[in-house]
Amino acid sequence: MGKFEYTQENLRKLQLVELEMLKELDMICRKNNIKYIIDSGTLLGAVRHGGFIPWDDDVDVSMLREDYDKFCRVCKTDLDKKYFLQTHKTDKGYRWEYARILKNGTVYIRKDHEELKSRNGIFIDIFPRDNVPENGMGYHFCNSLSWLCRKMLYSEVGEHHANGTWNKVGFAFLNLFPKSLAHKGVEYLVRKYKDIETEKVRSFGWGSRAETKGYRKEWCVDTCDIVFEGITVKAPVKTHEYLVHAFGEDYMTPPPEDKCQPIHTAKYIKF
Repeated sequence: MGKFEYTQENLRKLQLVELEMLKELDMICRKNNIKYIIDSGTLLGAVRHGGFIPWDDDVDVSMLREDYDKFCRVCKTDLDKKYFLQTHKTDKGYRWEYARILKNGTVYIRKDHEELKSRNGIFIDIFPRDNVPENGMGYHFCNSLSWLCRKMLYSEVGEHHANGTWNKVGFAFLNLFPKSLAHKGVEYLVRKYKDIETEKVRSFGWGSRAETKGYRKEWCVDTCDIVFEGITVKAPVKTHEYLVHAFGEDYMTPPPEDKCQPIHTAKYIKF
């Protein structure tokens, strides 16, 4: 591994490779009538900056479970061979409960994730969203089991890089269990609420504050075109409502300059 410096030039090169993969995803989804939306900071960037947030280093997309499963199926035939659809089913070393489109021939090693045994490369994230109860015991059960599954999947990283000795010990203990237990836990939650009509959805394998609160299902169903870096992609019709939910009323105000840093600092990238 050669010397690597995470410069603004390299960040922009990374964004442009991710943009290629987003175009590929959009093409596949439009061809197969699959609904998706750009998500999180990607959607915020489209609205506030017309593309990437200048310091953002990833692309996030989400789909309802039915569309996500269909997308994974059609990628077997429709995904360009220069890319690889990465899930815990296509890559035995991959730990997460969401998919990635990964560009073959590239390398992306995230700082503090060096121990992971999965295939690596420049990627974009694709999150499935599943039905979730809005309140009561079911809501707390979902969040609790989802939290535990996420911690189990993160344990291979956490035992080396978590803050504090006891946190490292806790993650080391969780890492004694096979990650298949966490995947089965998420599969149980998906099955349990699949046929129940709910107004909210979430990704069970992810633990952000907005994810814990859940997202309105209509945001993934009622979509419209939006321009991102000069290409047309999909966003919620109620984009403002979504962004307030995810980032607060002042989402159009950029953070202080000292906070304008990439979230997932790369240790090494090969383009």
